[in-house]
Amino acid sequence: MAAPASTTMKNLQGSWVMVRGQYSFYFLSLSLSLSLSLSAMNVYERHLLHQSFDKGLTFSGVTQDSTLSDPADPILSLQGMSWFLRKALPYATVTLHVNEYADSTNPQVYHIDIDQVITGGIQGSKEHRQLDWQEREHVDNIFGSLRGKSRFLRGSKADDGQVRPAVEFQTQVGDAESDARIQRFLRGETLLDGSAAEGFIVDEEGAEFGEGEGLWMQSFVVNDANGWTAEQIWGFEIIDGQRRHTRRVAVTKGKKVELARLVYKYEGPKA
Repeated sequence: MAAPASTTMKNLQGSWVMVRGQYSFYFLSLSLSLSLSLSAMNVYERHLLHQSFDKGLTFSGVTQDSTLSDPADPILSLQGMSWFLRKALPYATVTLHVNEYADSTNPQVYHIDIDQVITGGIQGSKEHRQLDWQEREHVDNIFGSLRGKSRFLRGSKADDGQVRPAVEFQTQVGDAESDARIQRFLRGETLLDGSAAEGFIVDEEGAEFGEGEGLWMQSFVVNDANGWTAEQIWGFEIIDGQRRHTRRVAVTKGKKVELARLVYKYEGPKA
């Protein structure tokens, strides 16, 4: 269902499913390919495979909507995710159970905790974000050791009159054209193909976070071992006439760049 007006960047509380049954760069799932040997999988992938047998996981009757989320396979490939998981993920549903709350000692610092549950009740990864722009280390089941930071940010009016997130971009590949393309996409100016986008919804919230309009979330993650970075801007957009939660993602490795807009439907209050 569309995201109700009560869901905002300060209130993502509830359950969310990516439209297309796909995934974000942090999210994981699984499928079954009898042609693959277990030796091609890492320990966690083998664990998921055994769980899928136990849960009786099937993939019949899968319905996909190709008009919403962009393909995430190029992003995950650049991040080094195995072929097995990348090809399996579109056939499973990942539900995100989100708990968002203000810090008990500093109400201007928010926390976003996410539990990911895969088709068949299999437990996925967990995310714990503290929105104070302080870098913290995290070990992910798939991507290994990461360094990341997150924060809220406000928006400002551009020359065309549109309000867009006022982002201090962390992603730089050193090529002016590529950097400009990344920035236009993350600000919500363009779609994946470079065509103009309607942009983010500007909700009336966030005055306590300083000058500007609206509210967005920025995240930046570094994987030193594999040499990639991932920057995200979270917000809301009108897509096919409905209010949707979106995450615009830019992943880089050296001079290589992959972009995707991930679109989520609201499933209701957290169970």
